[in-house]
Formats: sequence, C-alpha cells, structure tokens
Amino acid sequence: MREVKSVSYIYKLLMRKFLLYILLALGIWLSLSRCVIMRNRWSDSKAKRVFASKHVPLTIYDTIINNRHLHYAVSGSGNLPTLVFIHGSPGSWMNYMKFMWDSTLRKKFNIVSIDRPGFGYSNFGKALHLQDQCKLILPVLQSLKTSQPMFLCVHSLGGAIGIQLAAESPDLFNTIVIVAGSIDALQEKPETWRKIMNVKPFYWLLPGAFAPSNTELLYLKKDLIPLQEQFKKVTCKVHFIHGSNDTWVPIQNISYGTRMLINARNITTDTIFGADHQIPWKNKKEFTNILLKLY
Repeated sequence: MREVKSVSYIYKLLMRKFLLYILLALGIWLSLSRCVIMRNRWSDSKAKRVFASKHVPLTIYDTIINNRHLHYAVSGSGNLPTLVFIHGSPGSWMNYMKFMWDSTLRKKFNIVSIDRPGFGYSNFGKALHLQDQCKLILPVLQSLKTSQPMFLCVHSLGGAIGIQLAAESPDLFNTIVIVAGSIDALQEKPETWRKIMNVKPFYWLLPGAFAPSNTELLYLKKDLIPLQEQFKKVTCKVHFIHGSNDTWVPIQNISYGTRMLINARNITTDTIFGADHQIPWKNKKEFTNILLKLY
C-alpha cells in the first residue's frame, strides 16, 4: 500500500515539474517572440557600420507624422533620379539593403527604403490600415522629390500601397513597379486561421513581425474594396513583375490591375518564368536588370 502511495506521489511531483517547465518555456518564448526574435531590423548604428564597410553612404531618418514614427534609409546624395522601395508583409527597409549598395543601381539612382508603419522602427507592432499607412508615407516621399524623376518599387502587400500613393499624388512618380502585388480583393484567400491568431492570447504567440503582419493582412482583405476607386486616379506609368510559380499572390492580379488602371500613362509587364513570390531576392539579377531599364 505504501508503495502505491509512493508511486502516486512521485507521479504527481513529476507532473507538477513538467507543467512548471512548460510554463517556463512558454514564458521564455513569449518574451523572445515579442521582444527579441524575428523583428527583421538592425540598430541604426549597426546598419551604418555595415554600409560603411562597403564604402556606401547611408543616412537614416526618423520623422514623426501625426504622432507616429516613420523610419527610413537613404543611400546616395547626387543629382540622380530617386528609387523608393516599400516592402511587403512582414519586412523592413533592410529587405532592400543589398540593392542600396549595388554599384550598378547606385550609378543611376539615389535609393530610399522605408520601414512601413508597424515594422522596423516605424512604431513596431502597431499595424495600420493601408490608407492610414499612406497618410504617413506620402509626406515623406513628397519631401524627397527633386527635379529628377521618382520611381516607386513595391512588393506584395506593398502593391496596394503603391496604387494608393500614386492615386493620392498623381504627379509624384514617373513609374510604379509592382512586384508580386496583392491588389485584387477577389484573389485574396479567406484564411480563417488569421482571425483566430489575431485574438489574444493566440496573438501573443506570433513571433516578432509576424504579429503586426497577421493583423494588416486581415485589414488588407477589407482595404482592397475601397482601393478599387483609386485605380482610375493613377496617371503615371505602371510596370508589373510577377513570378509564374507564385502560390502566395496569384498572377491574375496583373490582369486585374491592367483592367482597372484605365488612366495610367503606360502599362508594361514582366513574367519571370519559374519564379515564386520572392522575386527581389531569389531572382535578383533579373529584377535588378528590370530596374536599370526604368530610366
């Protein structure tokens, strides 16, 4: 009888320790995921050191608009056209740092890359609807405009941002380049799981930048509806780039955009056969060559 009680006691003790370890591991994961890992950003000082090691000038700005931070980096200072990169979801200005130190691009452009609201150092973690994001991004781009033309390159969710920006300021851009852009509401998958993960406590389990990304991708499904009225206001050139094997954002977004951009000065497309959604990084050579032909 004593042996049975002893086994039972040991079992309960082990279970308590097991639960304690589980709670401890969960606590560590929550701390790391919210505060440390997968934020996809460097400190400004580290970024400057890396660019300095490559002998590439880099200036980093942090401006406040409507009580929100907008953080962005600029490479180059000559009298050149401006090429602006806006990342998808998740991401940060660092997604395009290799293009910012690319010698062929630097000969033709001053290059700007932005932390979209909710990412990098632009109020990390606080996602906004795309129309509200544009209210913060547009004043910065307008302040960077010179007598030289400005080109905007946007990826994935950034495609919708690009349409909204070009609609609100029709004379700002010479061309917007939409890479694997999410612009058609009918092409968006329901993704019910995102709604579940956006509710606490599940939201807190999402690591780093994936938390605000999940929120803004939910917003996007609704934000694309009012965006439909903005396409006709776009009057600049538009160039679509898409991969034939993109399973994240269907290539049918191009035909939708072509149909909706009734007042665009010119519409051109590049399909990269065999490419998936990550064109700027997996197909860097083809992508860079397209950018070089912009001007």
